[in-house]
Amino acid sequence: MHLLGRLSGIAALAVLAVAAPSRPVPRDVSTDVLGQLSLFSQYAAASYCTNNNNSTGDSLSCAEGNCPLVEAADTTSLYEFAKSCSYGDVTGFLAVDKTNELLVVSFRGSRTTSNWIANINFGLTDASSICSGCEVHSGFFEAWETVADDLTAQIAAAQVTYPDYTLVVTGHSYGGALATIGGTVLRNAGYTPDVYTYGQPRVGNTALATYITNQGSLWRVTHTDDLVPKLPPASVGFTHASPEYWITVGDDVTVTTSDIDVIEGVGSKAGNAGTLLPNIEAHNWYIGYIDDCE
Repeated sequence: MHLLGRLSGIAALAVLAVAAPSRPVPRDVSTDVLGQLSLFSQYAAASYCTNNNNSTGDSLSCAEGNCPLVEAADTTSLYEFAKSCSYGDVTGFLAVDKTNELLVVSFRGSRTTSNWIANINFGLTDASSICSGCEVHSGFFEAWETVADDLTAQIAAAQVTYPDYTLVVTGHSYGGALATIGGTVLRNAGYTPDVYTYGQPRVGNTALATYITNQGSLWRVTHTDDLVPKLPPASVGFTHASPEYWITVGDDVTVTTSDIDVIEGVGSKAGNAGTLLPNIEAHNWYIGYIDDCE
């Protein structure tokens, strides 16, 4: 059962409806990019499965069968974490994928998604430690800092063993917010992660979104009129980084390269943000059912 499907009557939705702008001329993704978006959506899905959060040294797997690309690869979990903070919990893993020559950090979304959305902390806090003039969602930033030191040390050790492997940070929903903030901080520290997020909420102000955009190596994926990327609202100072990879087809559809529009521009009002009404069901499906292990 998909937790978001049970949500209803969120008062904040009244301020989210916007007039849909004219749709920009779409730029389709390549076959290679679609393959990467599919693979890392499954790595994000794997973070929801308990066995990938409490069994360091094992290969990754998904009991619900929703991460076949991950299960087909030669993977080993190098580090797993499940820590509490005042905003909730921070859970995920660092794994090596020898088949695809990757080091992957995956952050899990919230297991209490309905409560998380209903009580999402809209507060911005100073993020001058990241970039000048930047402000960041206070709860997301605290959650990242809960695991930052230990996780960074584990990444550094893994890169000694696998120096030529590509570092990827991924996550869905709340996990996507942590992936974005974590990837930005890691880049500032000299790492070069690729960041793939799915159904990610906004994480900070325009200065932060612009800084993240300029760092590059970001694939921010949205799906039709998914609710979560519309939060926290732009009206209270939050902005999305660019680009956005907007999946335009519904659930249970095989996604092709022509089904994903690339939307450019910090704080763009096209793509997901240009849809009239938020859809809570669309949040569960990102090229597959991404949170089936909830």
